[in-house]
Formats: sequence, structure tokens, C-alpha cells
Amino acid sequence: MLIRRTAICAVVGVLAGLVAGCQGSDPATSDSLGTTPTPTPTVTSVTPSPVVTPSPSTPASTIAGLSAAKILSKAQAAAKAATSVRMKGAMSDGGDRIVLDIRLGQAGGQGTMSINGAAFSLIVLDKTAYLKLSDKFWRAQIKDKADADAVIGLVAGRWIKTSLTDKDLGELAAFASKPKFFDTLFEPTGTLRKTATRTVDGVTAIGLRDTDGTLWVDTVTARPVRLESSGADAVTFTEYNQATTPKAPPAAQVIDGKALGL
Repeated sequence: MLIRRTAICAVVGVLAGLVAGCQGSDPATSDSLGTTPTPTPTVTSVTPSPVVTPSPSTPASTIAGLSAAKILSKAQAAAKAATSVRMKGAMSDGGDRIVLDIRLGQAGGQGTMSINGAAFSLIVLDKTAYLKLSDKFWRAQIKDKADADAVIGLVAGRWIKTSLTDKDLGELAAFASKPKFFDTLFEPTGTLRKTATRTVDGVTAIGLRDTDGTLWVDTVTARPVRLESSGADAVTFTEYNQATTPKAPPAAQVIDGKALGL
């Protein structure tokens, strides 16, 4: 079972393009906005709402007797119907290792990701995205030290504000809409088959296994619980219906992407 690349891994390409745009900008001109750099604040974690106790599982209410294809369809529908979800874990894309912790809701999303240890933070609100790229991320993408130093100095740890209407950044729109995200999240490879039920992260779940791994689905709610690859990678899906709407970073900590040629 794959996490479809258009949902998550396309962000890597988007950020590579963003880095190229920043690298090509003129620091002297771009910094003419006069925004005063201030220390980077710690991103406030989303405070979850009280946990809703799930209904007791009964044989008549489970989906375990359905076909693998019907269970997958119900899992996608159940994930889309939830108002929010938290995705946390690791996955591989070619030679890159991606670690993510994203809270995704109906009106936007926020969280952190890293590519081969180089981290960045992301907030998406409707058609606006805010990106905060770590110094390690900049240096990993910009090989020339002088160019990397110039961009790091220009951005000064601030969030970069950009629009999702930009053709190069449109892929980030997936993080602005949970239903859209789950429309393209799971893609089986090879024959999809069921496994026996087992307890996964405290939930009675049934597995949908293909040549790449297993998607574990709650037998009562039909919600995805964990996606395991054939290797050591796994992504968990928790905190359904608990996230609050993300907020934009303080204005003093934002630099307009237009100043960077975006």
C-alpha cells in the first residue's frame, strides 16, 4: 500500500522550486521591505479537544467481513468524513527519507516535515501557505555556501508567505483540504488482500496488504489506523476530530514571498 506521491512527496519538488527562486533573488533588493528580523518563536502545538470514546465493537458493526476493495473504499470515505486527523511517521521516496507530523483539517493544515533530516514547518490556511525552512534545509538544497548564507541571512528564520494560486506551489493545496488530501492518499500496488484482525495502536483493526505494505483499518469506524511499508517505515492516523483550525504566524515573523521572487 502506497501513500500516493501527489499527496505528500510532491511537496519536496515544490520546496526545491521555492529554494531555486530564493537563490536567484537579489538580497539587497528583496530585503528592501524593511521587515525587522526577530527571534524565531516556537511553533505552538495544536491543543486537542477532549477525546471522544468510541462506540463498543460488536460483531454486527464491524467491516471485517467485507471484501478488501470495499474496506479500502470505506476507509477513504471515513477518513474524508472526519473533521481532522493527525498523521505522524516516516516514509521513503526514492533515495529520500521523509518524516512528518501533520494535523490536517477541513480549513487548513499545519505541522512539520523533514527530508533526510533537514526540517521545515508548514501552515496552510485556505489559499495561503506559510513555510519555515531550517538552516539545514537551505544548506542541503543550496550547495554553494555563499549563496546559502545569503538566503539564510535574508529570510532570517521567518515564515515565508506565499499563495497557493501560484502554479509552482499548487501542490501544497492538498494540505488545505483534508477531503482533497484523502482523495489521493492510498493507492494499492498489486493484489490487495485482507489479513486477520489484530490490535494496532490500541484499536481492533483489519489489515489490507499488498506488495508494498499493509494499511490497518479500524473494524468499527473504518478509519485508517496505521500504514506500514514492507520495510521499517510507518505512518499513523490518530486524533480524529480533535484538531483546531491553524492560525497564521505573527506578522513580525513573516516575510512576503514576493520579496523572494515567489
